Amino acid sequence: MGPAACPTLPNWGVPGTHHSIHYGSLIIQLGVIVNSSLAEWAAARRALAEQAALNVVGIDRGRGVRFSGIAWDSETVVTAAEVLHGADSVTVRTANDAVPAEILACDLSVDVAVVRAKTGAPGVSTANPTALLPGDDVLVAGRGDAAPAVLWTNVAQIGAAWRSRAGGELDRLIRLSPGLHPTLEGGGVFDYDGRLCAMAVRGPRHQTLGVPSETIERVVSTVLKHGHLPQPYLGVRLQPVRLDESLQQQLSRPDADAAIVIAVERDSPASAAGLLFGDLILSVAQQPIENAIDLKIAVNRVALGSPVGIQVYRAGARLDTTVVVRERGSR
Repeated sequence: MGPAACPTLPNWGVPGTHHSIHYGSLIIQLGVIVNSSLAEWAAARRALAEQAALNVVGIDRGRGVRFSGIAWDSETVVTAAEVLHGADSVTVRTANDAVPAEILACDLSVDVAVVRAKTGAPGVSTANPTALLPGDDVLVAGRGDAAPAVLWTNVAQIGAAWRSRAGGELDRLIRLSPGLHPTLEGGGVFDYDGRLCAMAVRGPRHQTLGVPSETIERVVSTVLKHGHLPQPYLGVRLQPVRLDESLQQQLSRPDADAAIVIAVERDSPASAAGLLFGDLILSVAQQPIENAIDLKIAVNRVALGSPVGIQVYRAGARLDTTVVVRERGSR
């Protein structure tokens, strides 16, 4: 068998040949198409930024501390609770005006604050919670002074519902690429259709997180319904304990962590339900309780004024009782 024949390659660029003219023309045409597509892409991004800027505001809490917020509707602004917490008053800045504002609530557990301010903004439309995927490009939009501030970034991770260190329940984990300027904290995270996906906040270890729009919706609807953020109240103080192996097996607990009552407030829901010093709280609404955060989450899930079942361990036996959850100060 003889040697394999070498393939014949086209002449890509020998001056004066037919091929050089043909391929040169193709390259020019391709360059025109690419430049046109890039121009359209850039124009679309600018248009999206302009649209998003209509629904973001700047927030000034004084002493040079400025960050961003989202115009949820024409009279409601949401922003990051951690940067707003402790402020007596704030000023909301739109593109054309400085608007006086009233702080309605700061939910530090999920980092959402609700502010009343008549911005006249059209209000955001929210994205489908399941549409956001890792790798998606998103626009973070906020406002410094009068001028909007924007950042194009991408979604680094999408995860299931999770619990913050403060005990708040967030509907999804949204982690963005790191690097969020302080001015943009509290700003909106928008998809390519201009819909709100999340609120941008700075997380632990220099992470940039997104508070999901459905979590924001839950807080806003509660605050607007009551005029403030109700705090369900039980009236007990707990201390963490470790069960010995025999008691853990007796109670069929998967973990040795548990919570024991060390104080019951007078005239509290817990007192009315008969809870006592030394009770080991096993469950609330059939949800196992291992610490004070577990208890807070379980109680927060109960509508105010509603009865909920609590199981405790007292004097060597299980005991079931019912408590009516109410807001502190109410009767």
